[in-house]
Amino acid sequence: MRNMMKEYLGNDYSDNHLKNFCLYWMKGRETKPAWENTEEGKARFNEWRQKNDLDCLYFNGDLRADTLMSAWTPISWVVNCLNREYGIKFFKYATNGDPDHYLKLLVDDRDAYLPPKHELVKLLDRFLELAELRCNYILLPDRDMNRARYNCEVKGIGRVSLYDEVPLMLYHIFDKDWFGKYFEQEGTESGAKSAQRVDAVKWVNRERLDVGFRDGIIDQDHVIPLLKNLHPGKGKNLKEETEIREALTYMINLLEARMKAMEKT
Repeated sequence: MRNMMKEYLGNDYSDNHLKNFCLYWMKGRETKPAWENTEEGKARFNEWRQKNDLDCLYFNGDLRADTLMSAWTPISWVVNCLNREYGIKFFKYATNGDPDHYLKLLVDDRDAYLPPKHELVKLLDRFLELAELRCNYILLPDRDMNRARYNCEVKGIGRVSLYDEVPLMLYHIFDKDWFGKYFEQEGTESGAKSAQRVDAVKWVNRERLDVGFRDGIIDQDHVIPLLKNLHPGKGKNLKEETEIREALTYMINLLEARMKAMEKT
């Protein structure tokens, strides 16, 4: 399976997958243009993304591309859980001083913050190994869904934080006021944009996300939850070791299953 992380980093790539992601983020940040809400500003950002985002690299620059599971989210779960007693909290972007401060700490001395024999660290390393590969990238039905996957504006509710968790996405693609608005809906007026949209079930099968459902049944009742005691339609910011372990196991299982399914097609 092709590894775009390896191609992007070149000689800097290694078997240290945490380091790979940190170097990838720092390399991209070097050339990332400041955001400008103008047509020219958006065009510059789009061009940068097509050349520097792994999701776009896997899909030949298609701006509908997206990362299925963010690498930083589980990194932050684990590193902040294991270092809580030391009063240090890691961020992907430092707002004071060097923006790469925390990433450099992980690159230069990862074992000091992530003891290699700890179960959570072993699970994190396996997840990050998979997260570099094609099995962790999807093509959305609509580019606007990319931003909504993090913070979704829901009719009648307002803005909802989704914590970057896959079961939430799979559950709410069937809700027209959530992600369902990005898919083909019965009774939708015909038009160029709506005509290009796909049915949610067809999209799940196309993207081999059927592995996120039980018994091969693609509906809300069969979405596999992130945690056994967490409703799949609800998100949670994970802080406790037992929950992080369970979530990482889910994420690894999903990516491994998706990789196997993709290899068959």
